[in-house]
Amino acid sequence: MSLRLGIDTGGTYTDAVLVDGVTQTVVEKSKSLTTRHNLIEGITESIGKTLGERDPKAISLVCLSTTLATNAIVEGHGAKAALVLMGYRSSQLALANLDEASRDMPVIMIDGGHDAAGQENCPLDVKAVVDKIEALGSSISAVAISGMFSVRNPAHEVVLKEKLIQVTGLPVTCGHELSASLDAPRRALTALINARLIPLIKNLIVATRSTMNAHGIEAPLMVVRGDGTLVSSDFAEHSPVETILSGPAASVVGAQFLADRPNMLVSDVGGTTTDVALIKNGQPLLSSEGASVNGWRTMVEAVKIDTHGLGGDSEVLYDREQRDFTIGPHKVMPLCVLAARYPAVLTELKAFIEAPWTKTNMARFIVLQSDPGDAVRLTGQQRSLINEVKSHPQSMQSVFAERHFSLAMKRLIEMGVLTLAGFTPTDAAHVCGWQSDWSPEASVMGATLLSRYSKFNLGRSWPDATAFSESMLSKMSRQSALCLMTAMINDANGVFGKPLHARNRALLESMFASADTAKDESNNNDNWLGMSARLNVPVIGIGAPAQSFYPPITRFMDAEVVVPEHAEVANAIGAVVGVVRQSAQITISPVSGNKRVLVHAPQQQREFDGLEPGAEWAIEMATELAVNKATAAGGTGIDIRVDRQDNAVEEGGQVTFFESIIVVTATGRVA
Repeated sequence: MSLRLGIDTGGTYTDAVLVDGVTQTVVEKSKSLTTRHNLIEGITESIGKTLGERDPKAISLVCLSTTLATNAIVEGHGAKAALVLMGYRSSQLALANLDEASRDMPVIMIDGGHDAAGQENCPLDVKAVVDKIEALGSSISAVAISGMFSVRNPAHEVVLKEKLIQVTGLPVTCGHELSASLDAPRRALTALINARLIPLIKNLIVATRSTMNAHGIEAPLMVVRGDGTLVSSDFAEHSPVETILSGPAASVVGAQFLADRPNMLVSDVGGTTTDVALIKNGQPLLSSEGASVNGWRTMVEAVKIDTHGLGGDSEVLYDREQRDFTIGPHKVMPLCVLAARYPAVLTELKAFIEAPWTKTNMARFIVLQSDPGDAVRLTGQQRSLINEVKSHPQSMQSVFAERHFSLAMKRLIEMGVLTLAGFTPTDAAHVCGWQSDWSPEASVMGATLLSRYSKFNLGRSWPDATAFSESMLSKMSRQSALCLMTAMINDANGVFGKPLHARNRALLESMFASADTAKDESNNNDNWLGMSARLNVPVIGIGAPAQSFYPPITRFMDAEVVVPEHAEVANAIGAVVGVVRQSAQITISPVSGNKRVLVHAPQQQREFDGLEPGAEWAIEMATELAVNKATAAGGTGIDIRVDRQDNAVEEGGQVTFFESIIVVTATGRVA
């Protein structure tokens, strides 16, 4: 028997499945908690459970999907990277949200780069850049480089990258390596995100390889890209931005495999996010404009996915202005998980329950996720906060009683040193008996504290922890329905990744509340007006919490909701049924004043007497590039598709040529 092992490392769970390579059936599956402080633990446990007593030599391929890159962007995590911009104007930082993305990051702006024809603007001062990067010392972990029109001539990026690697040993990302499009600010954004993700994805790949070695698995390791296709682990390690939406893309492929329907709305609800995608005529919709996550639009082609900060581990917090609870977008460790790991937490929660007053921070805890050691440069306040929680988690109420650590805590969370724990929909499910994996006692006390806090602050009151938790689960289902409606509205408008307008969101929330047959979010059960929405495409719910949150949607939305068998490990299944696909793009532009054309190949530029000989050479070069990329990504048996788009205008019998774009796509099987 030839087996394929699929692994999905999400923000909450690490899933593993064994799929028979011949029959394409699931042989075994398992779930383990993702251990962010040491990824090897979660991966080892998940693979060990799935492999059991089977011969590891029977595994011919290992495929990995992950939400770590997506979650890092949503949560604002990632390594600190320097951004080197050549030939940019300072005003361009405001484009593509580049200024926001580079906030708290060192930005080095220098002369250099090339013009639209690929001609050098001015010589590059390599020494000046190297001196500035060296001055940053250990405060950065990677470097991103982006030059104006580097896709027309990448010479400056190439030279600077080679020198920085030689001098600093840091990983360096160049914009032209990730995209052939001209949008310089968005290309710089993509390069910066890639640089920040390199240490994160490298740790994941190293952890997976170590676990494979420990189990005696000698198969190739592949990683899922954001478009659902596969690349080699070496490729992913150097271009981690390609794995943005890797987990959601794998879930779309897995949902299609499990549901076997030509048209569907796929909703993957995980611990951190809810990811919604459309499959039409058997094919997931792709975004040629680039993956969009949390407002950042990159230049990496990916499945069209609406990503929302809503999951089983989203924090439930009281909004004092609205006098109501919100869910998400920030993820925390559920109280039930925290107490299962640190039983002493129960003692502190009991003390808060017995207190005559209630504060919201009583149900929130600070947890040390990874000890930074002495090598990392930290402020005195940051060190002090780490020492407070080093031995065991502490409630924010206790830690903040005498000193204010908000800024220090925020920065340490961004660095991945600390994480928070609090009440979540996962806790609500434990209170209501839908789940019993960890400590229901902690969840009940968390629900009691939050409902009491609401009552003391002129909000709604509930008779007990169960009623409060049922209310939060109902709110979670309605917010999940909003995610579905957002995707459908965006698709109808020809966009994706765009939040609903506040007025539309308020209307839908009101409609769902009026149509909800449970009526558990309103004290007024005399609603005489009920409005409902209908979806004409089935909803395929996948992910660990899907069985809890998606069937209740039918209370207030007319829709067919299907949670298929193996839905909880759909991402891992999707990882092992993909193909390898790589593209290369070359642009041809006219030479001013005559009929000659200039072909802008990545490593060289070449003039031709006319468009056709230029296009012929461009196709040859793009084919070679695409095949090499597909082979390097782990593909075999390569098939080629050539797309050519000429931009020309004919007027009065005279043809004016503006530009031609050649795209060659190479698709291959995984050996």
